[in-house]
Amino acid sequence: MNQTVLNVSDLTISANITTVSASLSLLGGLIIIWSYRCIPATRNQVRAMLVALTVADMMTAFGQEIAGVRWYNLGMNNSTTSDTLCEVQSFLTTFSCMASFFWTTFIALYLFICVWYSTDLLLSRSQRFLLQCIAWGIPGIITSTALAYGVLGNNGFALNGVWCWLNKTSKDKYGILWMLLTGKGWEILTYLITASLYILLKIRTFLKRRRHNSYLWNQASNGLRREDELFCFTWLILYCLRFWGTVRFFINIIDNGSHPKSFYFENFKLVLLFLQSYGDSAQAFWNFILFCVCDNTVRSFSLNNCLSFSHNEMAYSDIRSHTEEGLDTNLQHANEQSPLLH
Repeated sequence: MNQTVLNVSDLTISANITTVSASLSLLGGLIIIWSYRCIPATRNQVRAMLVALTVADMMTAFGQEIAGVRWYNLGMNNSTTSDTLCEVQSFLTTFSCMASFFWTTFIALYLFICVWYSTDLLLSRSQRFLLQCIAWGIPGIITSTALAYGVLGNNGFALNGVWCWLNKTSKDKYGILWMLLTGKGWEILTYLITASLYILLKIRTFLKRRRHNSYLWNQASNGLRREDELFCFTWLILYCLRFWGTVRFFINIIDNGSHPKSFYFENFKLVLLFLQSYGDSAQAFWNFILFCVCDNTVRSFSLNNCLSFSHNEMAYSDIRSHTEEGLDTNLQHANEQSPLLH
């Protein structure tokens, strides 16, 4: 098995970036789920699918946190081995990444049908159950198969940072097949499907607005909100975050090790590692930016509640201060009325 030559300091930086990125994603994911539960105006089918996507992304972030803790505890000496914790983390993140790709694709397909055909696509309980079975079931079957064949583990940082994925590289027998099957193939397929669908929707929306100045997605389908057009940017976020790992994947396939390593090329690969360390666990955080910070309904609700809370705190402080002033005045008056000696 070929291993990428990386020193401890580089991998420690990768671990630090991964841990910070994963922590932000866990926080952002919790806020997305909170917004769905606490803001009734956001609750529709596509937002419910976003919650499922967020759960998958939070599982990935949690797995990356485990990988960071494992690195800090084991360091360079033992972190290249595939111990039990490594396999558990690999199972979790491999499963959750594939589930995330499935939910991202399902959201794109759902929005495309609603907007392109101007229809209200109401999913029945059985249809929602079927989506759940596909999005969680297929990744579960694939990941369990990989575990049974003993391919989950560590590949010596050839394709990822300090986290575990597979104990194979592209140079191993069936290595590329396992990589495509356990994540990279579904990832590339998600790139192609979501980019195609959302670009078509943006073109259609642009043409509609040339004829109707106020064309909005909630006019095309009653099941959508005006802010759901923000989903058109999800494919771009996915590209920007996971592109670096895909580049490393193809470099690993193409590089046969026979050519001399140039200083610039090695530094380029190191930069790719750092970018991948951030991007692979950051999707929930950037979905929070897109669907909470940039969503007018969520932002207005949050700001109004913060202002209301602040106003209530100020009112409570004023009442308390006035009460204390009244007590002080009464005590002072009582002291003035009482004799000096009893």
